[in-house]
Order: sequence, then structure tokens, then C-alpha cells
Amino acid sequence: MKKILQVIKLPSIILVLLTVLIACDKDYNSLGTNIIGGKDFVSDSIEYPIIAYSKKVKPVQTNGLSSNLIGAYNNPEYGLTTASVVSQMVPSTYTPFFGENPEITSVILTLPYFSTATDIDEDGATTYQLDSIFGDSPIKLSIYENKYYLRDTDPSSNFDEGQLYYSNSNETINFDNFKGELLYYNDNFYPSKDEIVIEEYDEETEEDVVTERLSPRLRVDLLNNNEYWEKLFFDKEDSPELSNQNNFVDYFRGIYIKAEAIDNKGNQILINFNSTNANIQINYTYTTTTTTDTVTEETTSEGTYTLSFNTNRVNTFDSNIEFTDGNALTGDSKLYLKGGEGSMAIISLFEGPDEDGDGEPDSYLEDFLSHKDEWLINEAQLTLYEDASKIYTGKDKADDEHLYHTYDRIFAYDATNNTTLIDYAFDPTSNTNTPLDSKVIHLGQRLENGSTYKYKIRLTEHLKNILEKDSTNTKIGLVLSTNVNNTLNARILDSEGDVVTTIPEGAILTPKGTILHGSHSSVPSNLRAKLEIYYTEPEN
Repeated sequence: MKKILQVIKLPSIILVLLTVLIACDKDYNSLGTNIIGGKDFVSDSIEYPIIAYSKKVKPVQTNGLSSNLIGAYNNPEYGLTTASVVSQMVPSTYTPFFGENPEITSVILTLPYFSTATDIDEDGATTYQLDSIFGDSPIKLSIYENKYYLRDTDPSSNFDEGQLYYSNSNETINFDNFKGELLYYNDNFYPSKDEIVIEEYDEETEEDVVTERLSPRLRVDLLNNNEYWEKLFFDKEDSPELSNQNNFVDYFRGIYIKAEAIDNKGNQILINFNSTNANIQINYTYTTTTTTDTVTEETTSEGTYTLSFNTNRVNTFDSNIEFTDGNALTGDSKLYLKGGEGSMAIISLFEGPDEDGDGEPDSYLEDFLSHKDEWLINEAQLTLYEDASKIYTGKDKADDEHLYHTYDRIFAYDATNNTTLIDYAFDPTSNTNTPLDSKVIHLGQRLENGSTYKYKIRLTEHLKNILEKDSTNTKIGLVLSTNVNNTLNARILDSEGDVVTTIPEGAILTPKGTILHGSHSSVPSNLRAKLEIYYTEPEN
């Protein structure tokens, strides 16, 4: 059936300006259209229908992530999610020599938070804010020796492929059944944003002096019950267990960092496990005996044995979220975006609700392609609006963004081919230090829109390729992301043949979420998700 599309005329002064810009833009000369020079041009815009619907994200691959979430967070719309970590560890050296009579002085676990320095006073003390903390209540935090062996390779592939672990691993494996020695416990844990100051006693001045200032981090002395660490390593000094990585990770299988909510509340924080400062540092003393002639002298020295996290590590999510897929035929009135093992949105461009009753969405792609020899696309954008009724609880907006996290962004990707969209590569606004300000042309930023917010995802190059190069009109996945610079994908469990099989890694690492207005006809037209194309064509 014939479809009628809404064409929006631009004011004449804007048309003139756009025409001048187009004449100066060499990019349009390379489009390969059959537009013949010497004609007058006009610029218009058009809205094409889309179908946008929510989709539940099934358990997602969580081994190999650059960072990990730890804690319990109760999202007001999505419920409670508890995140724990199981990680192997590898030593700084194999076949170590600990010296004579080694004795443990401390075993320090360090896990840096993501933080930003906001001020430095005259004494050198730094004030920080935590960048990625969610929730304002304490949790129970326990750290155990892990007794479960995390394999490198998958036996079901004849050990030819890497072993994948998913966010539901605590259900399939249940790491609680593999708990070893309790190494740390805190029944009232909340991450501190304070600088950590290291002091040492100066015998000359008889005063403590500051030797080091550290950014915010979890830094605790692990328990040493029953000479646990001495027996674990010192007693194995010459044994095969400490001679190479394969033997080591089978002997000491790492640690299990377990989080638990308190009264269904808590906090979650993103941990920088890839930091060189993320480790367990075993500090000890040892003696050295030397004999000169008939004089025997014994000296005491300090040693360090360091275990790092740069090996197999799994983030587990225990969640009570109940969510079902939306309607791919009619589109949804609301789009639910939730990080972790949560939900996302699927966008089908040039599709509308089934009006002809054939059981399939109506397609407008043919109409778009019919303009191949007429249109020069100036810009194409996907515009989405947040549901203001679900964003705030009535308090000051700046203090109560209980759904959306300031450092999150909307990330659009090619869900069919599991890649970024071509506009991502064309966007020069790359900022590796501040992801919030990176790729802002393509992925946009959260913009004020009266009493709510909106997003503009630019798809200009993507649509040019469809129109001029016969590229496939692929499905677009829409997720929240903590870092739009991170383009790695993680697999979704049992998703073969599904419309989406992977999800960007940045979408896994936020427990926050937001709710957008969808494309359903029940959504007011001024808030409905839409695709807009601005183009220039010869005047008739």
C-alpha cells in the first residue's frame, strides 16, 4: 500500500545557507549521484517511520572485562542486582626465593576506584570525587580464597576455543560452594572517596611522616589466620606449584569477592582491575646470615611478593529483574535501557506498524531508495526522548538522578554485524581521557528538552551508504554505556539466531538505567522516537 510521509519545509534563509554549505562541501561531490549541475537546489527534511522496542539482555559474557562492578544496587525501576567477582591471580615471579626465616608483616589488597581529583590544598592533600559509584547504603563485603578452577579453554570445543563465563555463573557454578579461607569481612562497607595517606615513623624526628598519597581505593590488610599465607607460599618455596603459571593458578585459584545487600539496599562501585596498582602485596621480613672469618652477622631485610589480577576474572550478577521482550511488530511506548544483565532497545529503520495486516512491519525502505538519484543527504538523526515521569522522584534533579548516571552515554551500534556504525569512525571527537566528551557528533549527549532530556544519534553516513552504496539496512542496538571509547563486544548466552548476539562491553558495566519514549502511536508525536533526514535536491 502507498505510504504518505511527512515532509517538513525549512525556512528560506536556512535553505540558502544549507545550499551554500553543500556547494562548499567536497564530501557531497563523491556521493556518486546522477544529479546534473546547473540546476537550482532546495533543502527539505522528512521523517521516516521506525519501530523501536525493548529487548531483555540474557546472561552476558563477563570474563575478560577491563573493569568490574562490586556491590549491591537497588534500581528503583529495575530492582536489586548484586555483583561479585571471582578472579585468578598470578605472581610477580615464579620459583621465588623468600630468604631465611621469612615472616609476614602485612598482606595488602589494593583495588583502585575510578575517581577524579577536584582540589589540592597547600599541604599537597588531594580531594577526590568517585566517578562510578551507585547507591548510598552500605553492604556486606567478604573476601575468600577461591577453590574453583577457572579454565582457559573450553573442553566442549576440544580445547580449541577460550572458555567463556557469563553473568549468571553464580547460578551455574555457585561459587559459595567453593569458598576457602575467609580473608576479609566488613558488614558495613561503603567506598570512601578520601585520599589514602601512607605514613612511616622517622626515628630521627621521632614523628610520622607522609611517604605516599594514594587516590581512593579499597586497601585492606587481609587476615592471616593460622599462618595461612606462610603455609600457602613460604612452605612451597621449592615446589612445582610456584614454578610456572599453569601450576600456580591450579594451586592457588585466586579470590572470591562476595557482595551482599543489607535490607535490600546497598551500593555498587566500578573497580579498575586493569590498574597496575590492583594487586595483593605480601610484605615480609627475612634474615641474611654472613660469616667473615670467625664473626657471624645476621641482618634483617624486607621483601615483597606481589599477586596481580591480569588473568581470568569473572563478574557475576544476581538479579531479581523481571522483564520481557517488547513488540517488534508495533514498537513499544517505552524503551527500557538497563546496564549489566538488563535490557536494551532494538531500532528498525524505515519500518512502521503493520497496517496492511500481513503480519510483518510495513516497509518504507523502497520509498527511501527511490530518491537515490535525487537526494544529497545533509544530515540524518535518530531522536529519542527520556520519560520525565520516570527520571526524578521529585527532589532536586541534580541530586536525585536515581535512574540515570552522569557518566553514562547512549551507545548505538550495528546489532546485525556486531560492529560500530560507520558514523562512529567519521566522528573526530575522540577523547580517551573523558568518555563523556567523546564521539559527541555521532552519539550525541544528554540535552535539556524542557522538563526532560533528549538524545540525537547521528546516522548520516549510515544512511548515505544505504542510499548510495546499497548497504544493508541493519538493525540498530541501543544501550547505555559507561565508556563509548570501548568498542569491544561481549557475547550473549544462547543467542545464536537471535536479533542480537553481542552487547558492547560498556553496557555491562553500569547498574543504572533509563527509560525512553518509544515509537508506538500511543506516544505523543512531540515525544515519539523518530528518524529525521535533511537533504538537498534539484528544484523541479
